[in-house]
Amino acid sequence: LRLHPAHPYPQPVSPLLRLLYALTHTSITAPAIDAPMTISARFIFFPLSFTLLFTSHLLYNKKGKCETFVLGKDTVMIHQPRFKFRFYSVFYIPLFLLYMEVIFHAAVFGVRSFLNLPGIFLILGLGLFLGLVISLFPERPQYILIWIVQILAVFLFCAEIIYYSVFQQFLAPFSMLGVAGQALDFMDVILKNIGLKLAVLLLFLLPLILYGIFGRRKITWHRIDKLEVLPLMAACVLLHGGALLLLHTGSHSLYSNYDIYYHNVSSDMTAEAFGVCAMTRLDGKYALFGAPSKTLAVSSTTPETAAPETSVPEQEEQQIDTSPNILNIDFDEITANAPNGNVVQLTQYFQSQLPSRKNEYTGMFEGYNVIFITAEGFSKYAIDETRTPTLYKLTNEGFVFQHYYTPPWYASTSDGEYANLTGLLPTDGRVSLKETGTRQSNMYFTLGRRLSALGYAANAYHNNSYTYYGRDLSHPNMRYNWHGTGNWFQPETNDAGYELWPQSDVQLIAQSVEDYIHSEPFLTYYMSVSGHMMYEFESNCMSARNKDAVADLPYSDTAKGYLASQLELEKALTLLLQTLEENGLADHTLIVLGADHIPYNDVDVLNELAGHELESEFELYENSLIIWSGSMEAPVTVEKYCYDVDILPTISNLLGIPYDSRLLIGQDILSDSEQLVCFPDRSFISGKCFYNAATGAVTPLGEEEVSNEYIENMSAIVYNKFSVSEMILDEDYYQYLNGSFD
Repeated sequence: LRLHPAHPYPQPVSPLLRLLYALTHTSITAPAIDAPMTISARFIFFPLSFTLLFTSHLLYNKKGKCETFVLGKDTVMIHQPRFKFRFYSVFYIPLFLLYMEVIFHAAVFGVRSFLNLPGIFLILGLGLFLGLVISLFPERPQYILIWIVQILAVFLFCAEIIYYSVFQQFLAPFSMLGVAGQALDFMDVILKNIGLKLAVLLLFLLPLILYGIFGRRKITWHRIDKLEVLPLMAACVLLHGGALLLLHTGSHSLYSNYDIYYHNVSSDMTAEAFGVCAMTRLDGKYALFGAPSKTLAVSSTTPETAAPETSVPEQEEQQIDTSPNILNIDFDEITANAPNGNVVQLTQYFQSQLPSRKNEYTGMFEGYNVIFITAEGFSKYAIDETRTPTLYKLTNEGFVFQHYYTPPWYASTSDGEYANLTGLLPTDGRVSLKETGTRQSNMYFTLGRRLSALGYAANAYHNNSYTYYGRDLSHPNMRYNWHGTGNWFQPETNDAGYELWPQSDVQLIAQSVEDYIHSEPFLTYYMSVSGHMMYEFESNCMSARNKDAVADLPYSDTAKGYLASQLELEKALTLLLQTLEENGLADHTLIVLGADHIPYNDVDVLNELAGHELESEFELYENSLIIWSGSMEAPVTVEKYCYDVDILPTISNLLGIPYDSRLLIGQDILSDSEQLVCFPDRSFISGKCFYNAATGAVTPLGEEEVSNEYIENMSAIVYNKFSVSEMILDEDYYQYLNGSFD
């Protein structure tokens, strides 16, 4: 302490302690900050002051010197501390985690972006708690435990940055454990992205290097005693509780920090708002105890814009049935017998939805054979009239979709399949299709279930492992006879006896077509693999096989490799179409082809093939959808904006299958329903505009001004569609439908 001329009592020397002294010793105001001190503020500052004073006790060396002064008749001895900064081991982990989060945030979201205040509090609270636990041990175990925590954290952050680099999504490690091992099958992709993100990875490794060099000498290894545990625990509680208090006192609107933290809206949003550590902790909590229940947002379901007209060939006028595409479902009975609130919410939601209506295309292909293909890594830029005549024919002589999108779903190929086959949005942080197989969920509206009930021979084929992504459970659950490598497909091998990678789609067709071609009516589903990354001629057997066909193209080797891999799909479709024509089935078979995803790890290739840099939020994901039959006399141009979850309801309507359009997230593209395309980050394309949720940018489709009320209502609709999809998966909702439909 030292004497201060303005006060009759001693004051602390440290400016920080002066502030705390003023806050805790002044009855009405705090002169140090020249502001009133309310009772609520004192409630916060008293324990905070106590904690920070204890921290000062740890950080500063109490040793010093004493000097004697003569003041009038009195002799005063004053202790002058020697303030020597000491960095205690208990504080290392919180600062280390904060550093990692800052580097990660800057690398992914930009240097100007930073975690919000609750996110910082959560990180420091978690780090201080870990530091507290470690500091209960002696010096050597402390040193080793900090090594272990750092290595695990660096591994987590490096894995997240690589995963995001490949998939443009974050990895929910606990929820995705079931398929995590399959990532090792693509070491070439991982190694490529390690090279691309090397600078960030080195920054992640920097604390390990510094710790190894200076840790033993520069850190004060203090084993805390029982009296020191209490204030440190108080600091942990204050930091974590302060974060939660800020969340509760802030906005509770859609996509607010409160909504993201408490309602598990999206792993991506959680990572951006609160950091990787908070996302991982919450993911582990949900994996152990289940995700929090959803509360659907209030929105208007009345369309504000009419769907664009579909250009159809001239034909004789006839009476068209425009009744709603619904089933006779007793929603009241489901509500009365609902086992929980989620089922009640879902039932009320479906009751409130406007159904799509039947139209001139309803039953157009009733009784037809169906061949449905999910094409690996397919993009519209692979189609060329000269190079890929069959793809070009199927794309331009059937239904021609001018604005079709393949959004970047979470679990890569599996989620693309899920959207294509179920008409539902995939759920973030989970492998949705695999879950339906593991749980043996009721997938009532899928083509496999509906058409097999009508006597179709339902088969599904894949030229990779039949157990990959749990398809050995999910696809039989949809009533397909499932075939793949390991239980049917005979893979090609090279001269040394090693299996080729990827396998040929031509072989997929050649080995399967005789299984069903003479078993009308048939439903055949293919999951192709020839278009799989990487696209180097040295490592991709399909690219190498078709190298000569692209040798003269004016593109980079990687772009040529991509086009060469897609040529194998072209040859497979040519063989399929030829077989159908030879058997007289082309005019009585409906062919559907949609991508699982774009080649997301080779965006530069798409930019190159497009001839310009594609806009990254929407344009990058524009694709082609094939719906074709040899019986179509003229193409039908469709201007409506649509995406992969719309495939199932559209095909169901074309085949004349009774279904309830209110119970699917996708909608019949050919109906008069308002157009809507949802993206994982909750951006959307509607009848009025493009809306970028990340930036808040609104791009009108026409001259009409887009109001804030419209954006808020559409955002609520999009919010509900994601929530409803998750709740259908969680509750296995279709099991509650009237069994008489089957």
